[in-house]
Amino acid sequence: MTKNENRINKLFEELVPTSGKADSLAGELVRATARIGYRFFNDGDMVNQGYGKETCNPAARFLIAKGNAEISSLTVALWEIFSEDAYEKVLDTLEGAVADYIKQTPDLRSQPTKDMWDYRDMAEDWDDSCDEEEDYDDCEDDYDEEEDY
Repeated sequence: MTKNENRINKLFEELVPTSGKADSLAGELVRATARIGYRFFNDGDMVNQGYGKETCNPAARFLIAKGNAEISSLTVALWEIFSEDAYEKVLDTLEGAVADYIKQTPDLRSQPTKDMWDYRDMAEDWDDSCDEEEDYDDCEDDYDEEEDY
């Protein structure tokens, strides 16, 4: 675990409830960042790619809209990265930028916020990888395997 990941985890424990949106903008920034990190490290999801469109895109849009310029530009960079190594490096930098922003801007802890899921775009945030004909059989096999459980 990196230093920045530890910083986000500490802020998460402090600012994010066990379920639902955070009460403050600081908490929701942390929640969105943690969501993107969790999905990458646990499931391999990446912003704007495959299933990551569903699991990460709303959080990324929230960070772009509500973060400072550095957070917004780092999140836009995640949107465009296809290399897992590069994605991991930018994600670590993003975690540090969010932690720094909250430290440098204490009033974020008292600002009300919208839920990051309010930033979902129903037309774009769905896994379209199964729409392509050559991938259809693989997706159908995945679906069949899920039915067994």
